Amino acid sequence: MTAELAGVSAWPQQWRWDDDLVDGYRARGMSGVAVEEIDVDGVRESGVLLPMRQPPRWQAVVFGLMGFVFLALAVLLFVEVVLNHDWLNLLGVVLFVGIGAVTTVASYRGLLAHRRVVPGLLLTPTRVIRRGGGGDLLVVAWSEIAEIRAYTRDMSKRKWHNMFGIDVRDPDGFRRAARREGGGRLAHTPTGPEVVMVSDAVMRMNPLLAYHLVRHYFRHPEQRHRITRAVGAGG
Repeated sequence: MTAELAGVSAWPQQWRWDDDLVDGYRARGMSGVAVEEIDVDGVRESGVLLPMRQPPRWQAVVFGLMGFVFLALAVLLFVEVVLNHDWLNLLGVVLFVGIGAVTTVASYRGLLAHRRVVPGLLLTPTRVIRRGGGGDLLVVAWSEIAEIRAYTRDMSKRKWHNMFGIDVRDPDGFRRAARREGGGRLAHTPTGPEVVMVSDAVMRMNPLLAYHLVRHYFRHPEQRHRITRAVGAGG
């Protein structure tokens, strides 16, 4: 085991303890952790993927059905417009076609990504990249990060989840950059410093290990150049 993983048994004070939950964490271990190369904004780097679970396929299917419903409504409305010569309703046709096309394409991309893309956190020497189930990327430079924060949040299916979040130094500047870059760095939360939040429920690997790895490399910039070698040796 590498120095990066030393002390990972330390339980964050902000997390709640449950014996069954902890056993589940340990059973996951380093499952799915892999070295990947990623190209973002013309910069290609090797990084370590801390994998998350893929969103359920049914979500993409539901989006697809919604898309077909909107397209069908557009056809019906267009027929009514032609029969009644009510050309003002063409705007509604265009709106339904637009919504239907967007949701159908999103569904198709989601189904393709379900087979090809593994969501998770990618740690590279210069950045932390949050990759969603659809392949969308949220990029945070290490230099932008203010803190890796552990906390517990109440949820619906289970009374609570242990979480960790990435807070940035300049939330407003981060979001302005996201808007300029077309949302490629868009934060998941509209306000506040937290731009990435990770639930224990979504991690394929042990979420405690994931938290400590991200926290370790945040606190030790001199070791980031060897991220892939260190984690590879530790696995």
